[in-house]
Amino acid sequence: MEARPERRNPAASLTDEILVEILSRLPVRSVCRFKCVSRSWRRLISDPEHRKKLPQTLAGFFYKSYNGERCPSSAHHFTNVSGKGAPFIYPSFSFLPVPTSDVLPLDCCNGLLLCRCYQPGPRDRDGLRPFHYAVCNPATEKWVTVQGGNWDNSAHLCFDPAVSSHFHVVEYVVGEGEYVTGVEIYSSRTGAWSHKEAEWTDDVLLCGGPGARSVFLDGFLYTVMLSDVIVAVDMEGKAWKTIPTPAQDGECGLIHQVQGRLCFFDVECDDPFKLSVWILQDYNTNEWVRKHTVSILRLFGRKNLLFEWDYKVIAVHPECNLVFFVYGWDNTLMAYEMDRREVRVIRNLAHECSDPYLPYVPLFSELLTDGR
Repeated sequence: MEARPERRNPAASLTDEILVEILSRLPVRSVCRFKCVSRSWRRLISDPEHRKKLPQTLAGFFYKSYNGERCPSSAHHFTNVSGKGAPFIYPSFSFLPVPTSDVLPLDCCNGLLLCRCYQPGPRDRDGLRPFHYAVCNPATEKWVTVQGGNWDNSAHLCFDPAVSSHFHVVEYVVGEGEYVTGVEIYSSRTGAWSHKEAEWTDDVLLCGGPGARSVFLDGFLYTVMLSDVIVAVDMEGKAWKTIPTPAQDGECGLIHQVQGRLCFFDVECDDPFKLSVWILQDYNTNEWVRKHTVSILRLFGRKNLLFEWDYKVIAVHPECNLVFFVYGWDNTLMAYEMDRREVRVIRNLAHECSDPYLPYVPLFSELLTDGR
């Protein structure tokens, strides 16, 4: 009887460098699955040097705390997404050219962090300190300085390493009556700011003031405004969009992104203790689809809790339907898996902690020029 020819494994003839190069072009969920192929693949993917070249997923959250009995009174923190082990990043920001206590993280986008760095010098007539922005990569400790920021404007970071190595900082310019009159856009490509007059069809007011939550997606910065609208602007200030929120009830709601789509969180108008999750299905017709609804009682074991007061939605996992909350007096970090409708407590962050809670996906590419 003729023996069967031995089946060859095509991957066996590839070097580790070639395999890592191939894996680096795949979605992070696929890379995680490939760790289960064999022990050799697990070792390949888990190697610290190889991991730097592979796609990353959510590692944890930056946040801050204030305690008047502590010196310094303010502190920076990072918690792993599991709530366990040593922090993936030690958030001292010692690589920045100002003391740690003079660094204020504002926004995080695809591995880069936007910080306000206070400078020495006299305060202005409103008692505000001079500052500049720093855009840094906590994983590589590279950073660049961005001069010319304005205290009165809400600042947001826009960066997509899959499209460009350059980033943008966008400030919403607020005029009389607190209406948004335009945007200031900083480009790292040109090293300069440009002003663009707002071209939205209606007058808009920032929901949440200077700390308004925004999402950078497909080249547009999306931000929730009052009057039940979400506005968007591209990085050249040429394309402007206004999207009605799914619930026209006068409440702000909150936006995040889930698996490459814009999502909107709000509570029912006739039932403020029921949380809804909407997905923007069609960007041309502004069609929203309700993805999920869950009662506050199921989430927290209590009913009379107010959205954005007693609990906050701080992130959606970029690879799965997992929503992260901060809840209660001790700022308990929790996760809710929408598919299984399961809730789990991750850890207590402590009462003195406060937002912004910035979700962080590490970036190991050397895309920033060292600011020093």
